[in-house]
Order: sequence, then C-alpha cells, then structure tokens
Amino acid sequence: MSDSKTTSKTLTLDELSVLMNFHYAKEAWNKEDTAQVSIEYDNEYKDFLITTSEKEVREGRISKLQAEITAWADGQIKSLYYANKNVNAFVLTFADDVLSIELGFESEDVAS
Repeated sequence: MSDSKTTSKTLTLDELSVLMNFHYAKEAWNKEDTAQVSIEYDNEYKDFLITTSEKEVREGRISKLQAEITAWADGQIKSLYYANKNVNAFVLTFADDVLSIELGFESEDVAS
C-alpha cells in the first residue's frame, strides 16, 4: 500500500479558468520547450517576464514561443478586465507537471 497524502487546494473560478486555458494553450506549443514555463506580469509597466525551458534563445532577444505566451497571457488579462476585474498580480508557473498561480485584483472599494 502506498503512503500518499491528499492535499486540498482552493482556487477561485478565475484562477481555475486561467489554469485551464493555459493547459489547453500549452498543447499547441512545443512540449520540450514548455516543460518549464514562468509568466510574471508587471502591473506598473503593464508587461510580462516570460521564461521557458527553450535552449536556443539568443540573449537579448524574444523567441517566437515567448511572444506567443506573452500574447496568450495578455489575452487572459484583457478577458478579466472585460469582466470588470483589474489584475494587479499575475504569476503562473509550470514545472514538473505542476501548475501554480497567483492572481490578484485591484480593490473595488472606493473611498467616499
């Protein structure tokens, strides 16, 4: 009998949606080049830092895969914005067949 632990994870519907969308998008990308992926959104500059397991990326250049992942991530941010959710934190990582996400939104509280 194996000695395994079951861990409960709690996700919001937005987090689940982004993770599912990433999983489906990842199927179209090169499996070896996306064995490890990190996507970090910089809310101040409205840009992304994308790292992958690609081996043939020239320093100071962006690869076609990184451009595709950036476009995908930007689409996720826009979809959430259209749903009246302003993203201020977006970090998605995929490594060793495990996905993780940090997704935060600007407060909707307005001071009177």
